[in-house]
Amino acid sequence: MLRPNRDFKIAHVVKSEFLDGPDPSFPLLFQVYEYWNSIRGDRVGPRVGEFRIERLPPEIIPSVAVIDIVGDPPDHYYRFFGTGMVEIAGQDLTGRRYYADNISGYGFVNAELLPIMAERRAPVWTRAQWVSENGREMTTISVRLPLSEDGESVTGAVTANRFEKTGLNDA
Repeated sequence: MLRPNRDFKIAHVVKSEFLDGPDPSFPLLFQVYEYWNSIRGDRVGPRVGEFRIERLPPEIIPSVAVIDIVGDPPDHYYRFFGTGMVEIAGQDLTGRRYYADNISGYGFVNAELLPIMAERRAPVWTRAQWVSENGREMTTISVRLPLSEDGESVTGAVTANRFEKTGLNDA
C-alpha cells in the first residue's frame, strides 16, 4: 500500500511564472507534449480516450494527472493521479473532485491554471517555487495540455510535472 509522504505537502508558493512554451531542456515533459501534439491533429486537444498514458515514457507516468472538467460551475475530476503526485501532494486525488470533495493543498494550482488553459485553448507551461510543510524548498516545472471531446472546447487536461528539491535544507 502506498503511503503518501506528508513531508512534501505544499505549505505555500513562493513564486509562480508562465514559461514560453515547449522546452526540449525538460526532455520528459517535452516527450509528453510531443505525444499529445501528435494525436490531437488540428483540434484543440485529443479526446480523453485517445490519450494513452501507457504510451508515455514510464519514468514520467508517476508525475502525470488526467483531469476531466465537469459541471457548471466547472469542477476538476481527477481521472488519474500518478503515484509521484500522491507523494508530493500527500493525498491521492484519483476519483475525486477538487471543489465537491473540498480538496485542500496541492490541487489549488490546477484550480488557478486550468481556466487559463481552457480560455487559451492551448498548452500552458509553468514554473512554481514552493515550500513544503516541513520547510523543504521545491520547484515544479509543469505542462497542462488540453483534452477535448468535441475538438473545439476544452473538457479536460493532462498535466505532467518535473519536481526538483531546490533548497539547501533538502539534503
